[in-house]
Amino acid sequence: MERFVQGLVAGGLALVAGLWLTALAPSRSRAWLAGVAAAGLGVIALGGSIYSQIEY
Repeated sequence: MERFVQGLVAGGLALVAGLWLTALAPSRSRAWLAGVAAAGLGVIALGGSIYSQIEY
């Protein structure tokens, strides 16, 4: 599998897991903060994967 696709899948999974965790955990708890971090890393991974395929 191409690295681009792996980045998209991993970023999407991290984003979804982070959003679920923030929705289910009590606000401002450690689990909630971990969810925010996972969602942020997911967005960065998605953006990086998409950016790697852009040609100027």
